[in-house]
Amino acid sequence: MVVKEGEGQENDKRALEEYRGGESSLSTYFQRDYRYEDTRLEDELNLKDYLDILLRRKWIVVSCLLITVVTTTVASLVMTKIYRAEAIIEIAPENPKITAFEEVVEVEAKQDEFYETQYRLIKSKTLAKRVVEALGLEKHPEFAPEDEKPGFLALARTTFAELFSLDGDGKVDPSERIREEQAREENLVSAFLDRVSVSPERKSRLVRVSFESSDPELSARAVNTLIDKYIEWVLERKIEATKSAREFLERQLREVKAKLERAEEELSAFAKGADIVSLDEKLNLTLKQLAELNEALSKAETERLSKEALYREVKQGNYEYLPQVIGDPSIQALREEYTRLRSQYDNLSVIYGPNYPDVKQIGAQIQRVEKEIGRRVNGIVESIRKDYQAALTKEKLLRQRAEEQKRLVTELNDKAIQYRILEREVETNKSIYQSLLQRLKETEVTSGIKVTNIQVVDYASVPFFPYRPNIKLNVLLALVLGLAAGCSLAFVLEHFDNTIKDEEDIKRRFSFLPFLGVVPLAAEGETEIEKISYKNPKSLISEAFRVIRTSLLYSSAEHPPRSILVTSSQPLEGKTTSASNLALSIIQSGLKVALVDADLRKPRLHKVFLNGNTPFGLSSYLVGRIELQGIIYHTEINGLDLIPAGPIPPNPAELLGSNRMKELVERLLEEYDHVIIDGPPVMGIADSRLLCRIVDGVLLVTSLGITQRSALRSCVEELLRVRGKIVGTIVNRFESKKGKYGYNYYYYYGGEEHKERKRLRPRSNNRS
Repeated sequence: MVVKEGEGQENDKRALEEYRGGESSLSTYFQRDYRYEDTRLEDELNLKDYLDILLRRKWIVVSCLLITVVTTTVASLVMTKIYRAEAIIEIAPENPKITAFEEVVEVEAKQDEFYETQYRLIKSKTLAKRVVEALGLEKHPEFAPEDEKPGFLALARTTFAELFSLDGDGKVDPSERIREEQAREENLVSAFLDRVSVSPERKSRLVRVSFESSDPELSARAVNTLIDKYIEWVLERKIEATKSAREFLERQLREVKAKLERAEEELSAFAKGADIVSLDEKLNLTLKQLAELNEALSKAETERLSKEALYREVKQGNYEYLPQVIGDPSIQALREEYTRLRSQYDNLSVIYGPNYPDVKQIGAQIQRVEKEIGRRVNGIVESIRKDYQAALTKEKLLRQRAEEQKRLVTELNDKAIQYRILEREVETNKSIYQSLLQRLKETEVTSGIKVTNIQVVDYASVPFFPYRPNIKLNVLLALVLGLAAGCSLAFVLEHFDNTIKDEEDIKRRFSFLPFLGVVPLAAEGETEIEKISYKNPKSLISEAFRVIRTSLLYSSAEHPPRSILVTSSQPLEGKTTSASNLALSIIQSGLKVALVDADLRKPRLHKVFLNGNTPFGLSSYLVGRIELQGIIYHTEINGLDLIPAGPIPPNPAELLGSNRMKELVERLLEEYDHVIIDGPPVMGIADSRLLCRIVDGVLLVTSLGITQRSALRSCVEELLRVRGKIVGTIVNRFESKKGKYGYNYYYYYGGEEHKERKRLRPRSNNRS
């Protein structure tokens, strides 16, 4: 939960009004408000706050920076210098095509896979072994194994290994020696590869190959030898691939030749067995005959259907209406004759009767005509039947011939298909044979040409300057890392530092407490700080206490506090110095002040103003041994009287909480304008908590870098719990060169003291 800025200010204002009215303490508000203290603080931190943190802890930052830079510089200077030689090669994705021949065995990989393969080939153990053997690195001191270097430990290790590798006859096991040699060789190759780096250039075919060594000449020779051996190895692989391709082609050529011969023999045998001289002509003739038969069959079928229709009418007995009958002239003449005779017969029969000779004669003629018509019609019917039978027979014969012709065509087609299959096999084998023969010839031509897709762009030269350590870069990185580490450490220490850092820290975290001012550090060599407002009224410290005096006396125009308890949360925070200088600044305005040393456990004011112990003091009065006038001492300063602490009693809290202490303050206020009480610290003892109930206000003294926020918070809580009236707080040990706008004014008007402070180194205030 976050308290809004306006809401927090309203709460502060309300709490102060309650406090000034004296009706309630601020403890309830303080407990409520402090829960949001850290949240509000984080919200209010800005860049300047972080800069202030770094300035306060600048020596930590500087120390980390110096340690890091010095350590890095020394380490860089004593490190073994490593030289790096670099060569550039170009790797083409494909072999240069000097002929139309392409690789038969190797399958072209994708471009990225191809380049990745080449990079790994350069860093392969096989290639590294060749380079190691060519350079004789097994004898080079940089690569010599530890056990081969002279020395007592190496000799002892070798002797120990030989003792444990002896067999029963006291001889060294050969397999053990082989394993040692293999292990030594593997270590040598690994050490070589660890120094090799391959870096492809982006958007190009160029590749940078480098080698690192403490010997600059070796670094150049190693990378150049590596490139030469790599190109040589690639050529060997190409030659081996060409050799394998030639052997493969020769083997395939023999197999294809045998297949071709077998195919030609099968084709010839099939042609002879099928009696095929000219298959296409014979097939075309057969197809033509089949087409003619199909056409004749179609016509015969049509004719048969026509004659079958006439035959079906004849079978039904409908002779008179047959087209042949109707269209026959002789039958038509006979029918006309029949009609004429019938007409005569009917006429004569009516006249003469049926037995009349002429009538009988005509009747006989009619019968002859009818028989002739019947004979003629029967002849036509018989002719129709015969024509139908002839058409049916013709169709059947043509159909049989067509089927026979179809079978013949099918047989010829089958033979043609088989013949073409055999013919194609012959052609295919012949084509393969010719292609393989051509490739074999090309392989024989290219086998003697040493062409590679790898070209050397730049050979490595002997480097003059070491690659590592890069002292400039290391120092630059050390500067960055040291600065980062110092700043981080400063922020970490700041995070865990619970002390008050500046007046803004008080204002932010204890915003409900009136802030009266800051007291700067005293200059080096400054003495009697407790009386500096009297001894050096133009000093910054004197001016600071005058500001505090003004803020304190005018904090309430109607009822300014007359009796003031000056205390702090813990010892050594400057409360005694603050109490005495506050009293001195008040008398400078013409007022009379009584300064009371109520720190009955560790009193100091008698040493400041009376130069030694006094026989009587506050404790003497509180126990009733002496009257008030007997403990009031006039100081050398006009207007300031002192009541020292007196002998240290065994029970300070009981004395300070007694009625005589309250009566003492009341009587002093009758004679003095103000009573300033230098009280003991609040934490750990009850003295100040008792005193705060009998004064008009409590002035809390804090010290930068000493007062802990938790202690100050507990101090305020304790005072508020006993209804103490805190009139304000001041900050001690303030460095004026870090000051805000107010102390720019003091710094200017400090006069000669300002120049002295610039010349002298600041030191801590005297603290009590």
